[in-house]
Amino acid sequence: MMAAFAAYIKTITALAVFSALVGLLLPEGKYRRYTELVLGILVLTAVLRPLLGVAGVLDFGTVDT
Repeated sequence: MMAAFAAYIKTITALAVFSALVGLLLPEGKYRRYTELVLGILVLTAVLRPLLGVAGVLDFGTVDT
């Protein structure tokens, strides 16, 4: 359980750092807004994925055949 939590925190931290670096390196322009939106959605998805998995909304189990 603690290993999974540590991996979760590392993933969130890595995405946040990556998003910050990309934000710093992007020049001002029309693509900056869209890039920040996509990176924000990625971070939000990474944060919510375990919560939705616990709630049963996301099921990444076996495929019924």
